Amino acid sequence: ESLTVPTPTVSVTAPNTQTVGQSLTLECNVTSVRGITSGVDIVWSSGGTVVQRTNDTTATVLDNSAVYADTYTISQLSTSDEGRVYQCEVVINTSPPVMATGSVTLDVTVPNPTVTISPSGPIQGAMVGSPQVINCTVSTVSGVESSSVMISWMGPGGGSITSDSRVTISPTTSSGNTYTSSLQFTYLMEGDEGTYMCNVMILDTSGSASVELESLTVSPPTVNVTTRPQLVGVELPLECSVTTVRGITGRVDIVWSSGGTVVQRTNDTTATVMDNSAVYTDSYTISQLSTSDEGRVYQCEVVINTSPPVMATGNVTLDVTGAI
Repeated sequence: ESLTVPTPTVSVTAPNTQTVGQSLTLECNVTSVRGITSGVDIVWSSGGTVVQRTNDTTATVLDNSAVYADTYTISQLSTSDEGRVYQCEVVINTSPPVMATGSVTLDVTVPNPTVTISPSGPIQGAMVGSPQVINCTVSTVSGVESSSVMISWMGPGGGSITSDSRVTISPTTSSGNTYTSSLQFTYLMEGDEGTYMCNVMILDTSGSASVELESLTVSPPTVNVTTRPQLVGVELPLECSVTTVRGITGRVDIVWSSGGTVVQRTNDTTATVMDNSAVYTDSYTISQLSTSDEGRVYQCEVVINTSPPVMATGNVTLDVTGAI
Protein backbone atom coordinates (compact mmCIF):
# COMPACT_ATOMS: atom_id res chain seq x y z
CA GLU A 1 0.00 0.00 0.00
CA SER A 2 0.98 3.66 -0.32
CA LEU A 3 3.51 5.01 2.13
CA THR A 4 2.93 8.06 4.32
CA VAL A 5 5.46 10.90 4.62
CA PRO A 6 5.62 12.38 8.13
CA THR A 7 5.14 16.13 8.42
CA PRO A 8 8.56 17.78 8.49
CA THR A 9 9.80 20.30 11.05
CA VAL A 10 10.40 23.86 9.77
CA SER A 11 12.66 26.35 11.57
CA VAL A 12 13.11 29.94 10.43
CA THR A 13 15.88 32.07 11.93
CA ALA A 14 17.06 35.66 11.53
CA PRO A 15 20.20 37.44 12.79
CA ASN A 16 19.87 39.05 16.22
CA THR A 17 20.82 42.42 14.75
CA GLN A 18 18.29 43.72 12.24
CA THR A 19 19.26 47.27 11.30
CA VAL A 20 17.29 49.63 9.08
CA GLY A 21 19.26 50.48 5.96
CA GLN A 22 21.14 47.19 5.88
CA SER A 23 20.44 43.82 4.23
CA LEU A 24 19.08 40.86 6.17
CA THR A 25 19.23 37.15 5.30
CA LEU A 26 16.63 34.77 6.70
CA GLU A 27 17.34 31.05 6.91
CA CYS A 28 14.84 28.21 6.64
CA ASN A 29 15.79 24.67 7.73
CA VAL A 30 13.42 21.78 7.03
CA THR A 31 14.04 18.50 8.82
CA SER A 32 12.34 15.46 7.29
CA VAL A 33 12.86 11.74 6.98
CA ARG A 34 15.22 10.06 4.57
CA GLY A 35 13.85 8.32 1.54
CA ILE A 36 11.87 11.13 -0.07
CA THR A 37 12.18 10.98 -3.84
CA SER A 38 9.49 13.48 -4.75
CA GLY A 39 10.41 17.11 -5.39
CA VAL A 40 10.67 19.37 -2.32
CA ASP A 41 9.82 23.06 -2.82
CA ILE A 42 10.40 25.90 -0.37
CA VAL A 43 8.20 29.00 -0.64
CA TRP A 44 8.86 32.33 1.15
CA SER A 45 5.98 34.75 1.71
CA SER A 46 5.01 37.81 3.72
CA GLY A 47 1.56 39.26 4.23
CA GLY A 48 0.11 36.64 1.91
CA THR A 49 2.44 37.56 -0.97
CA VAL A 50 5.00 35.07 -2.27
CA VAL A 51 8.42 36.72 -2.39
CA GLN A 52 10.55 33.73 -3.40
CA ARG A 53 10.08 30.10 -4.50
CA THR A 54 12.83 27.49 -4.70
CA ASN A 55 11.79 24.25 -6.41
CA ASP A 56 13.44 20.82 -6.12
CA THR A 57 15.52 21.75 -3.11
CA THR A 58 18.43 19.37 -2.55
CA ALA A 59 18.65 17.58 0.80
CA THR A 60 21.61 17.07 3.05
CA VAL A 61 21.18 13.48 4.25
CA LEU A 62 22.20 12.72 7.82
CA ASP A 63 22.17 9.43 9.74
CA ASN A 64 18.46 9.47 10.48
CA SER A 65 17.08 12.48 8.64
CA ALA A 66 17.25 14.70 5.60
CA VAL A 67 17.65 18.48 5.91
CA TYR A 68 16.53 20.93 3.27
CA ALA A 69 17.77 24.52 3.59
CA ASP A 70 16.98 27.80 1.85
CA THR A 71 17.62 31.48 2.42
CA TYR A 72 15.80 34.68 1.57
CA THR A 73 17.60 38.05 1.57
CA ILE A 74 15.95 41.42 2.15
CA SER A 75 18.19 43.84 0.26
CA GLN A 76 17.51 46.80 2.56
CA LEU A 77 15.47 46.88 5.74
CA SER A 78 13.07 49.77 6.22
CA THR A 79 11.13 51.02 9.20
CA SER A 80 7.98 49.47 7.73
CA ASP A 81 9.61 46.05 8.21
CA GLU A 82 9.19 46.36 11.97
CA GLY A 83 6.86 43.58 13.09
CA ARG A 84 6.65 42.08 9.59
CA VAL A 85 6.22 38.30 9.53
CA TYR A 86 8.06 36.15 6.98
CA GLN A 87 6.85 32.62 6.43
CA CYS A 88 8.76 29.66 5.04
CA GLU A 89 6.55 26.87 3.69
CA VAL A 90 7.86 23.49 2.57
CA VAL A 91 5.90 21.47 0.01
CA ILE A 92 6.78 17.79 -0.45
CA ASN A 93 5.20 16.87 -3.75
CA THR A 94 3.83 13.46 -2.82
CA SER A 95 0.23 12.53 -3.51
CA PRO A 96 -1.33 14.16 -1.64
CA PRO A 97 1.32 16.85 -0.96
CA VAL A 98 2.77 17.19 2.53
CA MET A 99 3.19 20.77 3.74
CA ALA A 100 4.54 22.52 6.82
CA THR A 101 5.41 26.10 7.71
CA GLY A 102 7.60 28.13 10.03
CA SER A 103 7.83 31.88 10.50
CA VAL A 104 9.85 34.69 12.00
CA THR A 105 8.80 38.20 13.09
CA LEU A 106 11.25 41.00 12.42
CA ASP A 107 12.38 43.31 15.23
CA VAL A 108 14.29 46.05 13.44
CA THR A 109 16.35 48.82 14.99
CA VAL A 110 17.25 52.29 13.70
CA PRO A 111 20.75 53.76 14.12
CA ASN A 112 20.82 56.86 16.29
CA PRO A 113 19.89 59.89 14.16
CA THR A 114 21.91 63.09 14.08
CA VAL A 115 19.83 65.98 15.42
CA THR A 116 20.95 69.59 14.98
CA ILE A 117 19.21 72.82 15.89
CA SER A 118 19.70 76.33 14.54
CA PRO A 119 20.56 78.87 15.68
CA SER A 120 23.13 76.51 17.21
CA GLY A 121 24.34 78.67 20.07
CA PRO A 122 22.48 80.68 22.69
CA ILE A 123 19.99 83.08 21.12
CA GLN A 124 21.05 86.49 22.42
CA GLY A 125 19.65 89.95 21.91
CA ALA A 126 16.18 88.82 20.89
CA MET A 127 13.48 91.46 21.35
CA VAL A 128 10.06 91.14 22.92
CA GLY A 129 7.53 91.56 20.13
CA SER A 130 9.87 90.36 17.38
CA PRO A 131 9.47 87.10 15.40
CA GLN A 132 11.79 84.15 16.03
CA VAL A 133 12.34 80.87 14.20
CA ILE A 134 14.17 77.81 15.57
CA ASN A 135 14.92 75.04 13.06
CA CYS A 136 15.50 71.36 13.79
CA THR A 137 17.20 69.02 11.30
CA VAL A 138 17.28 65.23 11.64
CA SER A 139 19.67 63.15 9.54
CA THR A 140 19.17 59.39 9.44
CA VAL A 141 19.80 56.36 7.21
CA SER A 142 18.16 55.07 4.04
CA GLY A 143 15.16 52.93 4.78
CA VAL A 144 13.67 55.31 7.33
CA GLU A 145 10.21 56.22 6.06
CA SER A 146 8.68 59.61 6.78
CA SER A 147 5.66 58.09 8.52
CA SER A 148 7.96 56.70 11.21
CA VAL A 149 9.71 60.00 12.00
CA MET A 150 8.06 61.82 14.90
CA ILE A 151 9.45 65.28 15.74
CA SER A 152 8.17 67.17 18.79
CA TRP A 153 9.18 70.32 20.67
CA MET A 154 9.54 71.07 24.37
CA GLY A 155 9.80 74.51 25.93
CA PRO A 156 11.12 75.98 29.16
CA GLY A 157 10.24 73.75 32.10
CA GLY A 158 9.98 70.67 29.89
CA GLY A 159 6.41 71.17 28.74
CA SER A 160 5.27 70.07 25.29
CA ILE A 161 4.68 72.85 22.77
CA THR A 162 1.63 72.80 20.52
CA SER A 163 0.67 75.27 17.80
CA ASP A 164 -1.51 78.22 18.75
CA SER A 165 -2.20 81.73 17.46
CA ARG A 166 1.31 82.91 18.42
CA VAL A 167 3.50 79.81 18.12
CA THR A 168 3.45 77.46 15.13
CA ILE A 169 5.17 74.09 14.67
CA SER A 170 5.66 73.54 10.96
CA PRO A 171 4.79 70.17 9.40
CA THR A 172 7.82 67.91 9.12
CA THR A 173 9.35 68.03 5.64
CA SER A 174 11.85 65.58 4.15
CA SER A 175 14.58 65.59 1.53
CA GLY A 176 16.32 62.26 1.08
CA ASN A 177 17.35 61.06 4.53
CA THR A 178 16.95 64.49 6.13
CA TYR A 179 13.86 65.68 8.02
CA THR A 180 13.16 69.25 9.13
CA SER A 181 10.75 70.91 11.56
CA SER A 182 10.54 74.56 12.63
CA LEU A 183 9.30 76.29 15.77
CA GLN A 184 7.99 79.68 14.67
CA PHE A 185 7.08 82.55 17.02
CA THR A 186 4.91 85.25 15.45
CA TYR A 187 6.26 87.45 18.24
CA LEU A 188 8.23 86.81 21.42
CA MET A 189 6.79 87.52 24.85
CA GLU A 190 8.35 88.13 28.22
CA GLY A 191 8.68 84.71 29.83
CA ASP A 192 9.67 82.94 26.59
CA GLU A 193 13.25 82.75 27.84
CA GLY A 194 14.64 79.27 28.54
CA THR A 195 15.64 76.02 26.87
CA TYR A 196 13.90 74.80 23.72
CA MET A 197 14.40 71.15 22.76
CA CYS A 198 13.68 69.29 19.54
CA ASN A 199 12.98 65.59 20.13
CA VAL A 200 12.82 62.90 17.46
CA MET A 201 11.50 59.35 17.73
CA ILE A 202 12.03 56.74 15.00
CA LEU A 203 10.51 53.46 16.19
CA ASP A 204 12.28 52.89 19.54
CA THR A 205 15.26 55.13 18.71
CA SER A 206 15.40 58.71 19.93
CA GLY A 207 17.55 61.80 19.61
CA SER A 208 17.39 65.45 20.63
CA ALA A 209 19.04 68.85 20.41
CA SER A 210 18.40 72.07 22.33
CA VAL A 211 19.09 75.78 22.32
CA GLU A 212 18.85 78.47 24.98
CA LEU A 213 16.78 81.59 24.40
CA GLU A 214 18.47 84.11 26.67
CA SER A 215 17.07 87.27 28.26
CA LEU A 216 14.75 89.22 26.00
CA THR A 217 15.02 92.97 25.53
CA VAL A 218 12.10 95.39 25.50
CA SER A 219 12.61 98.36 23.18
CA PRO A 220 11.64 101.78 24.60
CA PRO A 221 8.05 102.71 23.80
CA THR A 222 6.84 105.86 22.10
CA VAL A 223 4.98 108.30 24.36
CA ASN A 224 2.66 110.98 22.95
CA VAL A 225 0.86 113.56 25.11
CA THR A 226 -2.02 115.53 23.61
CA THR A 227 -4.56 118.05 24.83
CA ARG A 228 -7.14 120.55 23.52
CA PRO A 229 -7.30 124.38 23.52
CA GLN A 230 -6.47 125.72 26.99
CA LEU A 231 -8.72 128.41 28.43
CA VAL A 232 -8.48 130.04 31.84
CA GLY A 233 -11.20 128.86 34.19
CA VAL A 234 -12.11 125.64 32.37
CA GLU A 235 -11.30 121.96 32.91
CA LEU A 236 -8.50 120.49 30.81
CA PRO A 237 -7.90 116.77 30.19
CA LEU A 238 -4.44 115.64 29.13
CA GLU A 239 -4.19 112.41 27.16
CA CYS A 240 -1.14 110.11 27.19
CA SER A 241 -0.78 107.39 24.56
CA VAL A 242 2.04 104.82 24.89
CA THR A 243 2.83 102.64 21.87
CA THR A 244 5.02 99.59 22.46
CA VAL A 245 5.44 96.02 21.22
CA ARG A 246 3.18 93.06 21.82
CA GLY A 247 4.30 90.43 24.28
CA ILE A 248 4.84 92.51 27.41
CA THR A 249 3.59 90.60 30.44
CA GLY A 250 5.12 92.72 33.20
CA ARG A 251 3.21 95.53 34.91
CA VAL A 252 2.98 98.77 32.96
CA ASP A 253 2.58 101.93 35.07
CA ILE A 254 1.89 105.49 33.86
CA VAL A 255 3.02 108.39 36.04
CA TRP A 256 1.97 112.04 35.58
CA SER A 257 4.11 114.80 37.03
CA SER A 258 4.72 118.53 36.81
CA GLY A 259 7.65 120.50 38.17
CA GLY A 260 9.10 117.31 39.67
CA THR A 261 5.94 116.52 41.64
CA VAL A 262 3.91 113.41 40.90
CA VAL A 263 0.28 114.36 40.43
CA GLN A 264 -1.15 110.96 39.40
CA ARG A 265 -0.01 107.37 39.13
CA THR A 266 -1.91 104.59 37.31
CA ASN A 267 -0.57 101.07 37.89
CA ASP A 268 -1.23 97.94 35.82
CA THR A 269 -2.46 99.82 32.80
CA THR A 270 -4.36 97.64 30.34
CA ALA A 271 -3.22 97.49 26.74
CA THR A 272 -5.20 97.58 23.53
CA VAL A 273 -3.41 95.07 21.30
CA MET A 274 -3.11 95.88 17.62
CA ASP A 275 -1.70 93.73 14.79
CA ASN A 276 1.90 94.60 15.53
CA SER A 277 1.78 96.74 18.64
CA ALA A 278 0.20 97.35 22.03
CA VAL A 279 -1.17 100.76 23.09
CA TYR A 280 -1.54 101.87 26.70
CA THR A 281 -3.54 105.05 27.42
CA ASP A 282 -4.15 107.21 30.45
CA SER A 283 -5.48 110.70 31.13
CA TYR A 284 -4.96 113.38 33.75
CA THR A 285 -7.47 116.18 34.22
CA ILE A 286 -6.70 119.68 35.49
CA SER A 287 -9.98 120.66 37.14
CA GLN A 288 -9.64 124.41 36.43
CA LEU A 289 -6.95 126.22 34.53
CA SER A 290 -5.50 129.38 36.03
CA THR A 291 -3.20 132.05 34.70
CA SER A 292 -0.34 130.45 36.67
CA ASP A 293 -0.62 127.35 34.46
CA GLU A 294 0.81 129.31 31.53
CA GLY A 295 4.04 127.61 30.44
CA ARG A 296 3.63 124.76 32.92
CA VAL A 297 5.02 121.43 31.67
CA TYR A 298 3.19 118.17 32.35
CA GLN A 299 5.10 114.95 31.87
CA CYS A 300 3.74 111.47 31.22
CA GLU A 301 6.23 108.71 32.09
CA VAL A 302 5.65 105.04 31.32
CA VAL A 303 7.40 102.39 33.41
CA ILE A 304 7.50 98.83 32.04
CA ASN A 305 8.40 96.68 35.02
CA THR A 306 10.84 94.33 33.34
CA SER A 307 14.27 93.62 34.83
CA PRO A 308 15.73 96.17 34.47
CA PRO A 309 12.71 98.45 34.01
CA VAL A 310 12.16 100.18 30.68
CA MET A 311 11.06 103.83 30.86
CA ALA A 312 10.08 106.55 28.41
CA THR A 313 8.50 110.00 28.73
CA GLY A 314 6.43 112.47 26.78
CA ASN A 315 5.35 115.96 27.79
CA VAL A 316 3.21 118.91 26.90
CA THR A 317 3.68 122.62 27.69
CA LEU A 318 0.52 124.55 28.43
CA ASP A 319 -0.31 127.67 26.41
CA VAL A 320 -3.24 129.09 28.37
CA THR A 321 -5.56 131.51 26.56
CA GLY A 322 -6.53 134.42 28.81
CA ALA A 323 -3.32 134.36 30.79
CA ILE A 324 -1.46 137.67 31.11
